[in-house]
Amino acid sequence: MITDIFGLIPLFALGILFLVFQEIDKCWRSAILSAAVVWGVIVVLSTEIFSLLRLLTFEWVFGLWLVADILGLIVYLKFKNIKPIFEKNQDEKLPSVLIGLLGGVLFIFAAVGLIAIVSPPNNWDSMTYHMSRVVHWIQNRSVEHYPTSYVPQLYHPPGAEFAIMHFQIITGGDRFANLIQWLSMLGSAIAVSLIAQQLGANQRGQVFAAVFAATLPMGILQASSTQNDYAVCFWIVCFVSCGLAGMSAGITLSNTLRIGASLGLALLTKTTAYIFALPFIIWFIIVGIKRYHQKMLPPILMIATVTLILNVGHFWRNYDLFGYAIGAPQSFTKEYKIEIFTLPTFLSNIIRNLAMHTGTSISKINGLIVAVVKLLHKILGVLPNDPRTTWPPGQVYALTTPSFNENNATNPIHFGLIFATLILILNQPKLSKIKIVAVYLTATISTFLLLCLLLKLQPWQSRHHLTIFVLFSPIFGLTISELSNYKIANYIVVILILMSLPWVVHNKFRPLIAESNIFNSSRNELYFTSRPNIEFAYNQAVDFVKSQNCTNIGLSFSTKNAWEYPLWVLFQEPGKPAPRIEHISTIDPVVEQKLNSEPYKSFIPCAIIYQSTKIDDKQGKEIVLKNQTYVQKFSLEPLSVFIKK
Repeated sequence: MITDIFGLIPLFALGILFLVFQEIDKCWRSAILSAAVVWGVIVVLSTEIFSLLRLLTFEWVFGLWLVADILGLIVYLKFKNIKPIFEKNQDEKLPSVLIGLLGGVLFIFAAVGLIAIVSPPNNWDSMTYHMSRVVHWIQNRSVEHYPTSYVPQLYHPPGAEFAIMHFQIITGGDRFANLIQWLSMLGSAIAVSLIAQQLGANQRGQVFAAVFAATLPMGILQASSTQNDYAVCFWIVCFVSCGLAGMSAGITLSNTLRIGASLGLALLTKTTAYIFALPFIIWFIIVGIKRYHQKMLPPILMIATVTLILNVGHFWRNYDLFGYAIGAPQSFTKEYKIEIFTLPTFLSNIIRNLAMHTGTSISKINGLIVAVVKLLHKILGVLPNDPRTTWPPGQVYALTTPSFNENNATNPIHFGLIFATLILILNQPKLSKIKIVAVYLTATISTFLLLCLLLKLQPWQSRHHLTIFVLFSPIFGLTISELSNYKIANYIVVILILMSLPWVVHNKFRPLIAESNIFNSSRNELYFTSRPNIEFAYNQAVDFVKSQNCTNIGLSFSTKNAWEYPLWVLFQEPGKPAPRIEHISTIDPVVEQKLNSEPYKSFIPCAIIYQSTKIDDKQGKEIVLKNQTYVQKFSLEPLSVFIKK
């Protein structure tokens, strides 16, 4: 679509912001992080303001980014020749080995970026809530909560989806939707190289840190999707880097604002950010109070204020509907919230979370590891599949083998290197005695322990580990770069790049190389890559509704997480107005009250698309809604279509 080019306008704004900050402090990595933070703040604040006025339309969003581009250029030209706030020495010329390593990293970025652009969103969470909430917001011109059968569309932090929505409003499609995660991947690799420098690493250590982060299998797979684990990871490493900069440069307004903004953006992106950020928050506060005593109070209050401003809209919407600002309905918290807190269950979670990344393709080795895990649990006196610490209940404990599925992929090589790094640190008194390194490592390990303390083990738990692996990258880079044998260190990092390539090209849902890949499949086919068995039913159901000339379409899903987003895509037709699509029922009694408020109360569909977990008594019968009777006219598992009499 020709309108896809409009998606470049917000990216131009990001680039201009980078140029501005580059002129101010002459540090390109810091400039990238600062630009990203300001860009993220623009997205959030404009979204909340436009939402209040129901102005989330093409004209307003396009105008916002056009003005941002113009103002950014004006500011850049004004600051182009000013003296930098912080004088930076010019980086020395990179050795050829490091240039080669960076070339490998750039290849990974380019390949994953190509996948992100060519392929549409198509993982499970994208189809059920990430993208579904975006199209509801666009239709409503507001991010206010709305009736839905799948409550996570409402209560989950919306930060990443805000950014996706801006691109989708401007372009009229989801061509740029996957780029939020891809940009987060790039930004995270840059951020950890900067953190490595802040911890004292040389050039080699900084490059090694970037390679470690860029080659994570889970990260590579996620970076071309609309999941939000890499997005929250990026804001967390931004927060950590800004915090370290604050400890180094002292209390300044710019550092304080960047810390508050990056923390606020992280919390607005994914609830796990509270876990990842807490150890570093404690660290930064303790150091600040020790150094500045009462002078730290204003910066702390400012950071808290900025964080709150970015999240207050979402907090209020949740409180207004559910009665709490942070969290989820009880029916959903049981899926991830630990139900018992004892030392044996805590140790059980640590063991199982660690073992998750030890799976191999060799069944005998996996069997041995499982036997060891079960033996340890027998000693602890707890079950390895205890339903109070495991979701879903009733599953048999097993290891995840190396996977190309972004939902459960693990990082076995990087996991092994983490343990090797820890051993090297213990054997290198020079590193272990560097206070900032020791505390940073402690904070990173604490994020893992908090995760084990608070969250149930799930088959997709390795997604939550992504941020922890990325946070460890600077430690890896710093430690490996200190090896006396440079060749061994170089070989290790080269192997990381080479071993990552299968995950670059063989993404299960968006493969570059396969009999059916992103280049020889249509965009509509790619939406159903993970569920090809339902594609025909969805196309037929949509075609049937279109044949009825129906413009008001109701959704009645009795399944908890039905694939909603593909319906919105299939109903789109070039040159024709999109139909209005609304949920007419919900399985949540709290959300049900939204059905009784306008404009949903007066919504009368001419067709209802019904979906259930199985063929039930509604098949072949009738639905009565607001004194209107709807008769089933189409049925093809898993969808049925009811037409108004």
